[in-house]
Amino acid sequence: MFNMKKWIFILPLLFIGVGLFFAGKSFYYYSKSIAAYHFIENAWEDTKEKKETTKPWTWADFHPVAKLQIESIDLQCIIMNQISDEALTFGPGHLSRTSLPGQPGNIVIAGHRDGHFHKLNSIQENDVISIEGINQSDFYIVTEITPTSGQDIYWTEQTETDVITLITCYPFHYIGEAEDRFIVRAEKMDTYSTLQ
Repeated sequence: MFNMKKWIFILPLLFIGVGLFFAGKSFYYYSKSIAAYHFIENAWEDTKEKKETTKPWTWADFHPVAKLQIESIDLQCIIMNQISDEALTFGPGHLSRTSLPGQPGNIVIAGHRDGHFHKLNSIQENDVISIEGINQSDFYIVTEITPTSGQDIYWTEQTETDVITLITCYPFHYIGEAEDRFIVRAEKMDTYSTLQ
């Protein structure tokens, strides 16, 4: 026989239990991401200090190669050495066949539009991009911002001038896999003080 009084007591406890489960799960993932960020920051500091590759944890399939900062859009993140799924979970990645930070040519960095590179939707021409490499920091001024086809590989090709190319999926608020790309191209500056 159905006991209404019993269910009036049990249902709220059941909802509280389910709520606590999902809150606990969210807290777990949030704590995990905070811990991962600190491990990656420490790996980057060790890399700079020792001048050698340092993984954030022993089983990681990636390591940090630079630190990117764009003050105008409040973006700061560590750049990983590749664009594997695991690496892009924790930060933008360097496209392997392009110049490394600190080298001449085209440095290409890709990241998720719903992750670290979401703030690129607010970037403007003449904004300054800072790249901290192992040996030096370089500054770039944004010269081009353009959406393009995902099939357009022009932006990843080597250049005669020193540039940095940031790539993410486009449009930013699209649900699912976006086929287009959002490109930010910036040219290296001789001295940062020229704009200060």
